[in-house]
Amino acid sequence: MTYDKIKKLIQELQSDNDKHRYKSFRILLPLSKNKPEKLYPFWNIFVTLLKKGEVSNKHYAINLIGNLVKVDKQNKFEEIFDLFYKHLRHESPVVSPHIAGNSGKIVNAKPQLEEKITKKLLDSKIIEKTRYPDLMNSYVIQAFDEYFDKIKDKDKIFSFVEAQLNSTSPKTKKAAKQFLSKRKYTPVK
Repeated sequence: MTYDKIKKLIQELQSDNDKHRYKSFRILLPLSKNKPEKLYPFWNIFVTLLKKGEVSNKHYAINLIGNLVKVDKQNKFEEIFDLFYKHLRHESPVVSPHIAGNSGKIVNAKPQLEEKITKKLLDSKIIEKTRYPDLMNSYVIQAFDEYFDKIKDKDKIFSFVEAQLNSTSPKTKKAAKQFLSKRKYTPVK
């Protein structure tokens, strides 16, 4: 994809027209996964979208930034860490789960942030403020699954995941069972 085509898509991503934004995002998302270096020069635009009030803007920014972190040699993510994780408390069932869901990619790209991110994901005061905390925990488990090899305090993770076996969310229960089974962990009775 040419630079000019990408630039046009970035302009459409900033449009007030929902349909244009969505269409642009659907093209930019796979590009951000497969060729993140092509979108990294537009980092600041994605940060601006993250700050906007519209939920779709935040959703697009979270997912694009999450994919670009792996090429972030300038440590721009560290500069927006608090802004990014502030949205973990967001009431939207689209925004907060995607912050948690992208955390695995972020830790894998920046393992030095593992303890800081894990602490946020385990903070029940944050998770309980989301609209669907039980469902939210499935995204947290997904993140832990993605970066489990980098986690320093695995006991805390096992305790958290084991507690999710009693979740009211079927998705979270299933994620917890799969996580523990994958690691041959037997829950304490």
